[in-house]
Amino acid sequence: MAEKWRARLKQPSLVIPLIGGAVLVAWLTVVVVSIVREEPGGEPTVKGLTAAVEQALTDRDDDELGRLVDSDSAGDNYAKNYLKRLDDAGPQRIRATVSEGGTHPVITVVADVPGQGPVCSAWSAVQDEDRWVLDAAPVVASGSTCGVVGEAGTDTTR
Repeated sequence: MAEKWRARLKQPSLVIPLIGGAVLVAWLTVVVVSIVREEPGGEPTVKGLTAAVEQALTDRDDDELGRLVDSDSAGDNYAKNYLKRLDDAGPQRIRATVSEGGTHPVITVVADVPGQGPVCSAWSAVQDEDRWVLDAAPVVASGSTCGVVGEAGTDTTR
């Protein structure tokens, strides 16, 4: 019986499909394991999301920041591009806070820029299933929360 199988395995028409099947099973195993082990996006609480955003920005970790942003509202390079702009500003002492917005909590990040004063960004925190994530669309602020100097329609860059 063993001789019969050895003879069959020497035939290329049987060996190639067996190797192909083994490669397919191995590939499917890798895909399933990577999906199962992938860390879920966002955080279980708004407070946890706020702390994670502050840490990701302080560490300049675009992978971690990307994990915290709603994938439906941001492109693949959103976190990397945001961190580049933040780095261009030269911030120090980054702080994140959460406040109640109109329909969603708002996470505001403020950083000090030497010689310029504070810079800030704000995002709505939205629920994605049972986790909280940042909505990449900016919050539309009003009143004193904007921090704008000057009047509407004037150029304050000169």
